[in-house]
Amino acid sequence: MSPKRPLFSITVYVRIWRNRLETRCIESGEVVTSASGEEFSTDRLLVGRFKVAEQRLRDAFGKVLPGRFIRPSVFALMHPVEMVEGGLSEVEERVLLELAASAGARRYATHVGAELSDDAVLQMVRQR
Repeated sequence: MSPKRPLFSITVYVRIWRNRLETRCIESGEVVTSASGEEFSTDRLLVGRFKVAEQRLRDAFGKVLPGRFIRPSVFALMHPVEMVEGGLSEVEERVLLELAASAGARRYATHVGAELSDDAVLQMVRQR
């Protein structure tokens, strides 16, 4: 028997490329890709303009999360796809976690590696 999730919780898988976010709600399967607007990456950093990235992620959360009177608790798994050669530094990981928190996630984690299936994302959530 798998552990139960909190009653009003939603899991969001966020993949990040240079100036592009793909946000997928695991429970509904809804996907939002944000690739236009102001750039948030710089030559050296995947997230070099924090406020721009924060607004894009906040907007994406608003589109994939169900419109309810009570906003669900969000677990965001942040997956940088580019600019991760050699892994993430502590600073880069912190930026991604702060980004998730400031966009509205209550729980968050990072993943570096291959794309995850929905089941793999949920398994990571259960382990945290």
